[in-house]
Amino acid sequence: MRAERNIILAGFMATGKSSVGKRLAARLGQEFVDLDALIEARAGMAIPAIFRAQGEAAFRALESQAARAVAARQGCVVATGGGAIVDPENLRAFQQSGVVITLTADVETILGRIGEGSDRPMLRDADKRERIQLLMAERAPAYARADFVVDTSSKNVAGVVEEIVVLLCGMVGVPPVPGAGMETVRVDLGGRGYAVHVGSQLLRRLGELVGPLRVGRRIGLVTHPILLTTHGYAEQVRQSLQAAGHEVVLLTVPEGEESKSLHETARLARELVRARLDRGSALIALGGGVLGDLVGFVAATLYRGVAFVNIPTTLLAQLDSSVGGKTGVNLPEGKNLIGAFHQPSLVVADVDTLQTLPEREFRSGLAELVKHAMIADAALFGRLEAEVEAISARRPAVLQGLVARSIAIKAHVVESDERELGLRAILNFGHTVGHALEAASGYGKITHGEGVAFGMLAATLLSVRRGLCPPDDFGKLRRLLSRLGLLAAKDLKLESLEKYIVRDKKVRDEVIQFVLTPGIGGVTLQPVSDLEEVRAALTELGARLQDPE
Repeated sequence: MRAERNIILAGFMATGKSSVGKRLAARLGQEFVDLDALIEARAGMAIPAIFRAQGEAAFRALESQAARAVAARQGCVVATGGGAIVDPENLRAFQQSGVVITLTADVETILGRIGEGSDRPMLRDADKRERIQLLMAERAPAYARADFVVDTSSKNVAGVVEEIVVLLCGMVGVPPVPGAGMETVRVDLGGRGYAVHVGSQLLRRLGELVGPLRVGRRIGLVTHPILLTTHGYAEQVRQSLQAAGHEVVLLTVPEGEESKSLHETARLARELVRARLDRGSALIALGGGVLGDLVGFVAATLYRGVAFVNIPTTLLAQLDSSVGGKTGVNLPEGKNLIGAFHQPSLVVADVDTLQTLPEREFRSGLAELVKHAMIADAALFGRLEAEVEAISARRPAVLQGLVARSIAIKAHVVESDERELGLRAILNFGHTVGHALEAASGYGKITHGEGVAFGMLAATLLSVRRGLCPPDDFGKLRRLLSRLGLLAAKDLKLESLEKYIVRDKKVRDEVIQFVLTPGIGGVTLQPVSDLEEVRAALTELGARLQDPE
């Protein structure tokens, strides 16, 4: 691909402009230009030598000449020097030629990257820390005038590149990047395998994404009224499908657990039959986990099974129920008592839909991210620690990477145990106490994610008490959950959970199969037959939660 506009990477030294620029240019299929290298080629000497022989003023004059020459080009990714856009004329020329993106990093990161022996002209004969802080403060107003600012602290080059690509995809005048703004996780189940697409602006691409399924012309789209009227997500999907040649039958279902019923199943099935959907048609669920369970069950049973496309619009649904093929509805006697395993043909997780989630619902979904990190990926746990602020700000590029990695973990478990006969039990980490806490508090008082957060702490503390887990890991988990806003619930009756725990579905012959952890990134299933052991752990947890960290 060749874009007409240039992409200019500006920012302080050691923020990654050259390394990111090279990778970004390769990603976009564009020419990479290093402004400092161009200056050295024109001057016939290295930049430190230019400073020593001619002084900073001469260097800046050469820099301005090179900047104007590069701005006259088209379709380049340009890495500039740290002071290049401080000159208003340089900045103006760059912005007229394309998109200017400032890369930033904190002082500690910059010091770590430049090292002790660095020959940086602007740092010579000075205390590096003080000089960096002074220069960053002086240049901050110029850096802030860029079109975008991207923090590279604690991020690898690939992650920064994808974050920039997502930003570029939303700009008018920048041609679309093939595959940009999307990561794909494959759930490998032989002939029943499917792709999970994760990214930004995917609802508008649904017609394209559904194309490989080769489903019939008529498609049923089931959603909630709010996603049709207030947020407009359903209309985006409908327009995309219609542009791809499909006739869309649009149905709505009220929000809430009450919709997961046989009555609603029959209503939807009858309306779809009346609308002349056939065995070659597909059903699409656009909504949260309740809707996905319901529409998935309708798809499993209509004409003995039609293609099912799941578009989860909540964080919890994207990370959990959208992958795995479990569908079902409730009976008055209990939840999910009628259902089937019916794998979707496609899952599309558009992280832009997370922007409209209520704050508490969004944070509740974060517990699933933490759970997947705890059971399978210590590196993901570290990413969550480093990205708390970006996560809380719901930055799409950051959410995309985290959601994709979390889904990959869930997919691996599903591939190994599709029918929930063994390994899949590890996904219940934190659920034994979490479900008990939800019940004891009165359903609706705390969210599922909040319950699981406290449940993970209880399971980790029980693991510590058994000598399985390093004590420091409990502290790390508590700090992360607290920073993500998942431990805000007060007055929890942890000591009153015993009667609910013994009803847990994992209890066999009065023995609880507890999902415990040997440390961040791993789990182990262990029997717990002595409720006094659980009671003591819960008592200790309650006391610890009263103490400040």
